[in-house]
Order: sequence, then structure tokens, then C-alpha cells
Amino acid sequence: MKKRKKIIIFILTTSFLVGSVAYRLIFVCNFELLENIIYKSSNLILQEISKGTNKNLIILGTGYSLNINESNRITEHDPLMIMPKNSFYEETVLSVFFPFESDGLAEAGKELANFINENESNYDSITLIGHSKCGVCFANATQWINNPKKITLLTTSAPFKGTHNAEIAEEKLIFFENAVFSLIYSNHAVDRDLFKNSDFMKTADYSAVADCKQHINIVAKCPTTTNNFLDKLLAYLDKKLEINGDGIVPFESQKLIHSNTIEIQIEATHASSMQKGIEILKKVAHN
Repeated sequence: MKKRKKIIIFILTTSFLVGSVAYRLIFVCNFELLENIIYKSSNLILQEISKGTNKNLIILGTGYSLNINESNRITEHDPLMIMPKNSFYEETVLSVFFPFESDGLAEAGKELANFINENESNYDSITLIGHSKCGVCFANATQWINNPKKITLLTTSAPFKGTHNAEIAEEKLIFFENAVFSLIYSNHAVDRDLFKNSDFMKTADYSAVADCKQHINIVAKCPTTTNNFLDKLLAYLDKKLEINGDGIVPFESQKLIHSNTIEIQIEATHASSMQKGIEILKKVAHN
């Protein structure tokens, strides 16, 4: 009876994942036009989501990778990618993407810093909101920003000290589970930079975060109870891989504390911490 139940759960889970990936690959992003591109290189793509009514800029990094052709149509993208939506209505909002041929988080961060340096005089304030690898990229990029006092940095589920690598996943996960893990990590530079002992992790410098106007760091742990399927799946991976974090990033790896840091601990998985982080930022800004 237990074996039959496991088989049924396996079939349902597999069907859900295959259907979700197929839907997003075929119907959501495939060859979609990425409009309002204001910066494009082999390391970084910036898309203007909205033009604000005030002089505040928000740069939003969800951590997704994609490739676009000469006409700015999406030719390749992360399997689980959801296009970001504007949650802010008065600020100008830019979205960050990493091309698959990127040289890594350091080069992307340098180009982002150069973009900020060239445009910061147009804005009264600049807020960087970085989830996962984007949080790491943004924190490392602060060392190249000329006027960090104008920067508010919000990071969520950011693996400042790295994550488990694919070899550990292969050792501890069965084939199906490892396939799910592989959907989360693509085998290209910005993802490989996140693994412990990568060249990026050995040279990353987050010290300039202390010079920013403020750093709000959202540190997430899997919720004890949830009705969300993806949250349940990540909580399972968290336990199976002994991550002790948000299902992807260990809790201790998410910590980065400077004198200007406000650390906020929440119950969320890697999939839900971004939106909760944005909601917290709105409350902090409102107060």
C-alpha cells in the first residue's frame, strides 16, 4: 500500500513539473519580445519595466538567465522563469537578466556599477533589490559604485558564502530528485559562481555594502507548514540535502552583517522569499 502511494505521488509530481516547465518553455517566454531594453551585453541585460513619476530608481534582480537575439526576442531562458512584474508605481523600475554566455557575477556586477555611475545624477535615490545570485552580484558590485551613499540595497535568500554544488546533489538525491535540482541550477557561469569554493566566492568583496545608505537583508528558512506545492518540494530538498535554509541556500550563508544592515528573518522558501522581501521593503520605505 505504501509503495503504491509513493508511485502515485511520483507520477503526480512528475506530471506537474513536466507540465509547468513545458508551459513556460513553449507558451510563456519562448521567442517573446523583451521590450524596452536599455542596456545589453554578453554579461548583463537591463529592461525598463516602468517609467516612474519621481526621481527614484529601482533595479530589480530576480536571478533569471536568458538569451535574446538581435531583435530582442527571447531564444533561451531558465526553465522555471517567470517574467518579473512591476510592483512599484512611482519609481522607475529596471529588471536585470544574465545572458547564458555571461563571464560570471563579477563581470556583470562591474557593468551594472558602470551603468549606475553613468546615470546616478539623474536620480535622487537608487534601490537595488537582489534575490539569490542577484543579491550576491549587487553586494559585490557596490565596491565599484562611485556614490554608494545614494544606494539602498535589499538582498533576499542571497548565498553570500555559497551553496551546495551539483556533485553533492548527485550523491544524495535519486534520479528524479536530481532532475528537479537541475531545473533550479543551470550549468553556466553565474550559477557555477554560487558554489562553495568557486573562484568568485574566493574573491567576492562585500565590504563596500557598509558604505551604502542602508542594507536590508532578508534571511529565509523553510516554513514549518505550507499548502504551496513548490514550497513543500523545496522543504523536502532542504531536509534531504541537509541545507538548513530556504530549500536552496543555507541559513548561515545568507547572513551578511554590517553596521548599516537590518537583518529580517522570515519563514519562506527560495521560491517565495523574493515577493516577501519586496513587501517588507515597501513597509520600511512607507515608515
